[in-house]
Amino acid sequence: MIETCGHVPGHQSVIVSLPQTGLVLLAIDAVALQAHFTRERPVGPTDADGEQTIASTLKLFELNRKRLFSLTVFGHEQEQWNTPKQLPAFYD
Repeated sequence: MIETCGHVPGHQSVIVSLPQTGLVLLAIDAVALQAHFTRERPVGPTDADGEQTIASTLKLFELNRKRLFSLTVFGHEQEQWNTPKQLPAFYD
């Protein structure tokens, strides 16, 4: 678990290591849209603390740059939510 406050106080993102898939970053609402996963990330109107939001994004961005996650899940990326494996398929 990674502390990623900003959007809301106490928000946490999660890294999951799966045997076949590898490292998966669940950014969720720390970075809700893939377009915001940049060093120049804009602060949204629903982000409680803009400075913390940017700091959390940069933290995840740097982890991604170093570890090369096989999958990053963003909280509100509609196209992404339409494409993941669905039951009975699964990530392993």
